[in-house]
Amino acid sequence: MTRVPPAGTESSAPSSLSSASSVLPLLPRLRALLAARLGLQFDDRQDDRLIAALTRLSGTSGPARYMDQLELAPTRARLDALAGELTVGETFFFRHPEQFDALRFDLLSTVARAGFGTGRRLRALSAGCASGEEAYTLAITLHRAGLAAQGIDWDVLAVDLNPAALARASLARYGEWSLRATAPEQREQWFQSTAPGEWTPLPAIRERVRFESRHLGLPDPGFWSPDRFDIIFCRNVLIYLEPAALRQAIRNMIGALAPGGVLFLGHVETLRGQADAQAAGLTLRQAHGCFFYQRALTPPSPPAWPFPWEATPGLAPALGAPRASEPTSVFAPAIPAAAFADERLGRIGVTDGPDRPDRPDRESPAAAARTASPWDQALLDDALRLVESGQVEDGLRACAKLIAPQTPAPLQAEVLFLQGLAMEERGQLPAAEWHHQRAAAKDAGFALPHLRLGLLARRRGEIVAARRELRRALELLDSESDERLRRFGGGFEREDLRRLCRDEIQEARA
Repeated sequence: MTRVPPAGTESSAPSSLSSASSVLPLLPRLRALLAARLGLQFDDRQDDRLIAALTRLSGTSGPARYMDQLELAPTRARLDALAGELTVGETFFFRHPEQFDALRFDLLSTVARAGFGTGRRLRALSAGCASGEEAYTLAITLHRAGLAAQGIDWDVLAVDLNPAALARASLARYGEWSLRATAPEQREQWFQSTAPGEWTPLPAIRERVRFESRHLGLPDPGFWSPDRFDIIFCRNVLIYLEPAALRQAIRNMIGALAPGGVLFLGHVETLRGQADAQAAGLTLRQAHGCFFYQRALTPPSPPAWPFPWEATPGLAPALGAPRASEPTSVFAPAIPAAAFADERLGRIGVTDGPDRPDRPDRESPAAAARTASPWDQALLDDALRLVESGQVEDGLRACAKLIAPQTPAPLQAEVLFLQGLAMEERGQLPAAEWHHQRAAAKDAGFALPHLRLGLLARRRGEIVAARRELRRALELLDSESDERLRRFGGGFEREDLRRLCRDEIQEARA
């Protein structure tokens, strides 16, 4: 699914306070319609975006009349226009490449040992594909794995809510910004130039990818048939869904994941506490510096199908024809057991209920000396949510408000770390490394900057630097405050992060 665009990007925002104030009373109705019809959730911080969208779409009829029309006759054309206005793709090729490395080297390398004959098809889903960069990167990754030479056919299905984004994905014309994290040799090998400064994936890649309009948070048993997909990428999509649509989306994907199949989420999305994940035997694993989920080869119990649905009043039915199920997984039984025990699979984010702590809350000396005001902490949390949801520019603006001469060093370190995460989200890795280094220098007890520096160094092949930073992160994680881990740990437990460090150190020795 495409992402909610950052504030301040609208080209024709309301020109006066009076026009905004006339639209403001309509926003509760618009939010209710967005949740009911599209499953999307917008909070008060996005009022300006909603006002601008409603004003643009209403045209000469006016926002109030247009809102009446939306409620009385929510046609597909009107809902598509609304989705296109309020969602936008913020992505690029080979974004978070460690996930594609984990897929290629840790998972697909086992396919040859799975014993499948010629003609066996591997099925991958890019859920929330935006303008297509993720789907084509997934296709390149599968092609590089040499599956065809092993007699294994494959394809990629990519789905999104935004019809305009799907049109761009099908056209497959990309500029330099979309390829900013693509190495020159990869660009030459997998893309061809169509115009100065414009590139498209090779036909052998494009022909493997198919695009469809579909909402992840709707019940659709014909599409989400059991065991349909071996690989699902659904990154930074779930954070936009209202609660009922969120639960349905998780239920859909888990039910459609084949035994042994894998699910990749965004870095801040987890399935902690999700009963459907536990029932399906999903296990949290780690490889190449990232987390993902793998379904057990023998589920504890067969999934219920058609899946139960917690209905949201007025939620429109999904579109699309059913497709036959292909029940066999392509992943080998030789895949090792989970790297992590999964009794605590949990929620998306940290606001959907209390966590179950494993130990009393502990504060590092630096955290104990913190004098940041509650306002500072609230603004930092807002900045973090913005960066995590892809609204990087808004997040960086919020960070800038927190930096002042009187800002305590521990808070400065956290802001710098968050700025580093924003740079990673942009694909600007040298800038990300610089911010993480400054964060570590500002607070010597802050573990997570060292973890990110170690992972970045390992990606560059600088093994000595990677092992040094990862060892330092491992040492500091034991005394890292629970508050910081809740805020910056991506929803993962302290021991999960420690095991990540240990595994990456071991891999760096190989």
